[in-house]
Amino acid sequence: MSDLRRTITNNNHRRLLTYNSDVEPLLSNVPSNGDGLNEDNGNNSSLDNSLNRLQRNNNERNRTISYTMNDNQTIQVSRDRLPYHNPASLPASRAASVISIRSATEQERRDHHNMAIRYRLFNRLDPGGSRLVMPDHVLPDQFFSILPFDDFRDEQGKQGSIVTIFSIWNTMMGTSLLAMPWAISQAGLLLGIFLVLGMAGLALYTAYRIVQSPDGLLMAVEEGKAEATDVCRYFWGKSGEYTSVFFSIITLLGGVLVYWVLMSNFLYYTVNVFHEALQPNSTIIPSMANKTFKCDVYCPMDSIQEQAHFPDFSFYHPNLYVKDKSLSDEGESFFSYDNLWSLQGTVPIILFFIIFPLMNFKSPTFFTKFNMLGTISVMYLIIFTVMKAFECGINIDFVNTKSQNYAPLWRLRFPALTGTLALSYFIHNAILTILRNQKNPENNARDLSIGYSLSAFCYLIIGTMFYIAFPTYRSCISDNFLNNFGTGDVMSATARLFLLFQMITVLPLLMYFIRSQFYYVISGITNPSTKQIVTLNICVLSLAVLTAIFYPHVGSILRYIGAMSGLVYVFALPCAIHLKRLQLRGEMRMRDVVVHGTIVLLGILNLVAQLFV
Repeated sequence: MSDLRRTITNNNHRRLLTYNSDVEPLLSNVPSNGDGLNEDNGNNSSLDNSLNRLQRNNNERNRTISYTMNDNQTIQVSRDRLPYHNPASLPASRAASVISIRSATEQERRDHHNMAIRYRLFNRLDPGGSRLVMPDHVLPDQFFSILPFDDFRDEQGKQGSIVTIFSIWNTMMGTSLLAMPWAISQAGLLLGIFLVLGMAGLALYTAYRIVQSPDGLLMAVEEGKAEATDVCRYFWGKSGEYTSVFFSIITLLGGVLVYWVLMSNFLYYTVNVFHEALQPNSTIIPSMANKTFKCDVYCPMDSIQEQAHFPDFSFYHPNLYVKDKSLSDEGESFFSYDNLWSLQGTVPIILFFIIFPLMNFKSPTFFTKFNMLGTISVMYLIIFTVMKAFECGINIDFVNTKSQNYAPLWRLRFPALTGTLALSYFIHNAILTILRNQKNPENNARDLSIGYSLSAFCYLIIGTMFYIAFPTYRSCISDNFLNNFGTGDVMSATARLFLLFQMITVLPLLMYFIRSQFYYVISGITNPSTKQIVTLNICVLSLAVLTAIFYPHVGSILRYIGAMSGLVYVFALPCAIHLKRLQLRGEMRMRDVVVHGTIVLLGILNLVAQLFV
């Protein structure tokens, strides 16, 4: 077969030499062994058409572009068809090519050689269309990397298992960390641990089904670059694609609402620290000499009212550093600090004017430089929780229901935890993007399992340690556990300031994802105009401001958004895609329908149960 291919190649080579010498530079690089050529090349008419087309393309030299080589020699080449990724310098002759190849590494020579073979083959084929014409807009995968660094990639832009596992873990660690102790308290200690692990296993299984979904499908995009929305479009057309995009937007919108509530909270208490520190005889900043470092916590007033009696140590009002309006002086000015700086009044509005200009950048590339802050904040919260747990010690009682340390093993309010976990483990709309640059795709299942295991471990560390060490009634645990520490607590104040800056850098990325997906569904574009960007940002941020003023409940927002989006992305879509694949292959059995139908039913029950918690 190799002799036949060599004969065909030599015949074609001789036919090409009959044309004028303008095409000789292209033919000079044709390998003599016929690499890259189709063995079935006996159609002379197709060959004539290809040669004529090659001759016409070679004569069109009007549009040129200049390149500067390493020796400062300026050359001009045709711009009729640019390669998929232009280097900084482009050799114009065979001699220049030799110089370039000699200066390249062995791997680069192989890559350039293979690309040249493919490029020449595309030129010789005459499909009667432009499917095989190399487009100008195709870019390397690393241009779309979501990783915060590229130092751990190889020469081909691929990443190892360590970076993949880190990316999966870092993507899942979000604002639900702050609500995890509260979510555990809603389910009880034993049931809470079981649900954290059980939901992790269920989400891992459905995420793996998403990873497998593009295998063997002939889609409009390459299999290695397919997203979950592409798979939905393949099976169910535009309706499937738009459904997946819609619930992806809902998830991102829920993240914006939670971010705004938390940012308002962090900004409020951070400013209070500086304001009170400047007041004479301030007690907000404790004297380090007199500090006991013994479990300084307080209970929000709405939680106190749920108790039949108070514990033996003093509680603090959540507005400890803001005067109660009923106790304020009658002659207090409207422009006093307490009136101008209120958590559920002016702060969310002031935050709007601070953040809004940052939302209108067309490209969020600058903010991706701060992605590493997310990892640092997670590690700080874990260290913070462990240190506070050592300060407070173990304060738990499973027997005496009247004890302030009583901790039930299970509670009927557990759907609050499952709804929160549905969002905590939500990575299904990004998992294909994360694994796209995996160096060894055969390790995807292992790396995905390790990433989910690490995430479950972090949720359990923060949730259970805070729950066990909390020194009073478990109903006092706030849905943002930093609210259980006073403004003057040094570690919590540091955490608020750091998280505030980190969220300010992440919010523009969330808004960018929302607008690109929103306008893609509405008008088919992913790069809207400045007017469209500003309009959508005003609408979304106005909704966020209203939420922070009238419904600043982080836990409830997380569980509602998590249950709604989780029903589609975590429970329904992965199962539906898997069953559809089995049906097309004729391998679907009743057991598959029952198992995956049960998973979808669990998602429905999880959503409905949120209405009764």
